[in-house]
Amino acid sequence: MAAFKKEVVAYTFCSSLFDTVMLSTFRFVTLLLPYALFRSKYPWFVAGTTLVSSVFMLCKVILYKYDKTGNAGLQIIAYIVLISSVVISWVETWLMDLKVLPTEKKEMERLLAARERAAHEHTENSPLLSRLLRPARTEESYYSPVHSDSDDQNQDSDDEARSFHSAATSRSHSRTHSLTSSMSQGTHYKTVITEAQRIAIQLADSDDWNKESGTDETEGIVYSKHTKTYGKIFKLVAVIDIDALSLYNDLVDNAEAIPKWNPTVLEVRTLETVDDNTEITYNIAAEGAAGMVSSRDFVVLRHWEQLDGWYITSSVSVDLPSMPPHPKYVRGEQRPGVIRLKHVDTNKVFMEWLLNSNLKGWLPQYLIDQALSGVLMTYLVNLRKHAATLTQ
Repeated sequence: MAAFKKEVVAYTFCSSLFDTVMLSTFRFVTLLLPYALFRSKYPWFVAGTTLVSSVFMLCKVILYKYDKTGNAGLQIIAYIVLISSVVISWVETWLMDLKVLPTEKKEMERLLAARERAAHEHTENSPLLSRLLRPARTEESYYSPVHSDSDDQNQDSDDEARSFHSAATSRSHSRTHSLTSSMSQGTHYKTVITEAQRIAIQLADSDDWNKESGTDETEGIVYSKHTKTYGKIFKLVAVIDIDALSLYNDLVDNAEAIPKWNPTVLEVRTLETVDDNTEITYNIAAEGAAGMVSSRDFVVLRHWEQLDGWYITSSVSVDLPSMPPHPKYVRGEQRPGVIRLKHVDTNKVFMEWLLNSNLKGWLPQYLIDQALSGVLMTYLVNLRKHAATLTQ
């Protein structure tokens, strides 16, 4: 009772610790109202309570009159209460800002993406039908152009012939889709992806790459370099335990299933089919850098073929009137990029991925670098696991 009278009834700022209890109650109520009742997604409330708590406790530590009667137990309790009040407020901030809010946001995005995907499957089943109607791929089904060392004009002609040859030789196996591009659009898209693939391969084969992480190709190595046109770009090289053709077929034929095994991708949806080796997809990327980089969506033109002993999938962003920017996501830009696969040994494939993305938005460069580098390594880890399931 004497302690109650001293701490509560006869409260003074300099001699009582009861206000630390009231400060905790203030934080609890202030955080409970916006985050639990109103489901706020902003960290400003927890930042505000932490600021108030820190200023209050700083003044408390300076002005508090510690027990001078020689009672060591009371002094230790006072120290513990004051220190724990500061520590707890900062732990709340860390958990809310870096753990709770990013996790809730990620789960909400996955839920929304799943609902949109389910609604799309109910209203438009042709993408699924097109996957089922696509014939199995074999080595004979690919076209590899003859290598030419002629001048640039002849090389451009070869590229154009290669682009149209794939559609001409495989027209009988053309995939059914309710949103088939017109002939003029198809010609434009094939011109765009041919040039993007040329640029991406040229970048991937260039010199002056700097190692970011990794020790060898078995573990996986991430390289980076700065370019005048695109800024900083990344390249992942690795050896994976699966044959090249099986992995290539899975990446091409089962693109819409990628979110099931790759947590960095929330959704992949086919929007339009250009020809039997080219299509436009809508991709939603998960947030990165521990939630500091929000989700991005992309409208991507992708193409696949076998070229000079490589299995290639190239990609670049395009504008599609039927898929304007989504208000929930920042529309990113996929600049010329490519994934190349090559057989190196029995059930082993060498993979090279050139990642060339502009995440848009007002982001510090170090956050962009951290997010993109993390995407590469996370992708590799999950791709290895997925490849293991394909070989079972």
